[in-house]
Amino acid sequence: MKNPHLRRAAVPLLFLLITWLAYGWQIKDLGFYWDDWAFVYRYQTLGIFRTIYYASARHLGAYALMPGFLLAGSSPLLWHIYSIFLRWLVSLLAWQAFKALLRPQQTLLATLSAALFAVHPAFSQQAIAVIYSLQFVTYGLFLLSFWAMLQAQNRRSWAWAILALLSQAAHLFIVEYYVGLELIRPLALFLILSHLPLLQRIKNSLWAWLPHLGIFLAYALWRSGIFGGEFVDYGYKTITALWQADPRAALLETLEYGVKDSLVLLVQSWANTLSPQAIDFSQPYHLFSLLIAVLAAAGLAWAFSRLHPAPQGEENPLPAFWFGLFAALVGFIPAWFVRRHIVEPGNFGDRFALASLLGASLLLAALLQYFARRRSILLTAIFIGLAVGAQMRYANFYRWDWERQLRTYWQIYWRAPALQDGTVLLGYNAISTTAINYVGGVAINNLYTIPAQAIAPRVWYANYAKVPIAENLDAFRAGEWSYTDRFAGYQNLITAQNVIGVDYDTPGRCLRLLTPNDPSLADLPEGFAPVKDFSNPALIQPQNALLPPAHIFGQEPELGWCETFQRASLARQQGDWQGALDLFGQAQEAGLQPLHPDELFPFIQSHAMLGNWQEAQALSLQSYAQMHKVRPSLCALWGQLLSASPQPEAAREAYQALNQQISCP
Repeated sequence: MKNPHLRRAAVPLLFLLITWLAYGWQIKDLGFYWDDWAFVYRYQTLGIFRTIYYASARHLGAYALMPGFLLAGSSPLLWHIYSIFLRWLVSLLAWQAFKALLRPQQTLLATLSAALFAVHPAFSQQAIAVIYSLQFVTYGLFLLSFWAMLQAQNRRSWAWAILALLSQAAHLFIVEYYVGLELIRPLALFLILSHLPLLQRIKNSLWAWLPHLGIFLAYALWRSGIFGGEFVDYGYKTITALWQADPRAALLETLEYGVKDSLVLLVQSWANTLSPQAIDFSQPYHLFSLLIAVLAAAGLAWAFSRLHPAPQGEENPLPAFWFGLFAALVGFIPAWFVRRHIVEPGNFGDRFALASLLGASLLLAALLQYFARRRSILLTAIFIGLAVGAQMRYANFYRWDWERQLRTYWQIYWRAPALQDGTVLLGYNAISTTAINYVGGVAINNLYTIPAQAIAPRVWYANYAKVPIAENLDAFRAGEWSYTDRFAGYQNLITAQNVIGVDYDTPGRCLRLLTPNDPSLADLPEGFAPVKDFSNPALIQPQNALLPPAHIFGQEPELGWCETFQRASLARQQGDWQGALDLFGQAQEAGLQPLHPDELFPFIQSHAMLGNWQEAQALSLQSYAQMHKVRPSLCALWGQLLSASPQPEAAREAYQALNQQISCP
């Protein structure tokens, strides 16, 4: 490439292409996940400086979140654009840090390492944009500090040295994810002083490290909590506490999980990029991701070979390999200290691999260069392509998770356009894989108008399986016992009077808000069934002129069966029988069909209450024909119609005619 300006811009542009290919395909179909919802809710109600809710000492993290909130506010789309830009920027900082560490003789190794770092598959949660903006801003500060430290030595510059110290203090005092990487500083300084005699090399590297060691010790003293700060007390969960109780168990655990985490980081995460599950003709997107992986690998191999000459053999990548291995291991230190491991499923565990991605990427690139030499560009490009394909599939998981969230939230809104303040929606299991427990509480508030400076959420969500109501059920029903669900300083009282049960987890049907004596609720999970007896749909307020905010939830979906069912269920609750039938007529004109036969019950009841007995019979037979197992619920519904009908004689005649065909017990 002869044009010098284009050559200088080529690597940043390539990195932008890599990050966009890996993370950008699904960008319009991604939303908020996990604590994204909590941070966004606090931003909406308390302001940008109070977004972080855990431990006052962590509130410095609000400054790391600030650029994202200033740009994106509460828009998922803007957050995901910002997230990709941030990942790209951090990758460029890694590239500069690698170049300063490896010197001009190994620029190719620096470039390939940074490209691997941009898409390394050990971290699969890029789609959780709000939370990890905090981590990636902090990562960027560490990399800026590391690069500036090396530049200060290479250029003998006080300006670079001051920048290195300031950015080191910033990353340490914001979040502890990258504390372990502080240990790579003296080794890095030792590597770049290779022109000096050994003793002088050791002396100079330690002397240059000393100011950084001072800041690190000041941080460690502050983080110990002896000056206050309301740090999270992990107590017995730390490895030091286990060591005091049982040194042998602590040593064995550290060794065992250390090896497991290292294998996941260095081997299994790459093996997963070639998972057989990706070859699935029923999932066209998976096959598309493999196509993009192949094209990316081919294109990057060509581009990198044009930018850099192939290694000739005089470069020795082994020092970079050992440095990368050391950086990968010490990156785990903060997680290992609190006994958290990426090998353990759940809890979004691969976030603990973030700090180790830097070393793992350099290690792999150095290993490929050592064994392959002239083919190292091609092999590294293949690994990058595989990682791009894997990241595309990881993003697709979050796309489906967001779709499930949206289905739940819109159906709640259609069924309950407004709720009395203090209402608690009580569900069973998580709303989605990423919308767990308190996450549902802050998310559902966004369906309704959120007052500025809200003291507490107007409505709440609780997972019945995670609160102790079942253990105190009789006292709870009798009003003798209540439960307060606490989160982030909010106290949400749950009583037998302010609960509406919500079933969103029964396969093959629309969401249901539970109503006492509803005959269609016979298939509720056994552990959740008692909720229908105290669920209070009277808390629903049917009028709401405002739709959920489109910048979060998108435009209201086009007419579908579940919208018809939810709005008809609301009309039935209000006694608006004709309104329910009008909705049914619109659904029939659109060719919509119920997902489950008992979803015809609101319309059967509406016809009956209007005296349309032939139509009620016809819908009942349609329901029965769709699934004979619905008979007990259908018979129970007709039992209620016999009691409630203003035309008892006509009701009995209609029931007798129906019963000849479905044979109620």
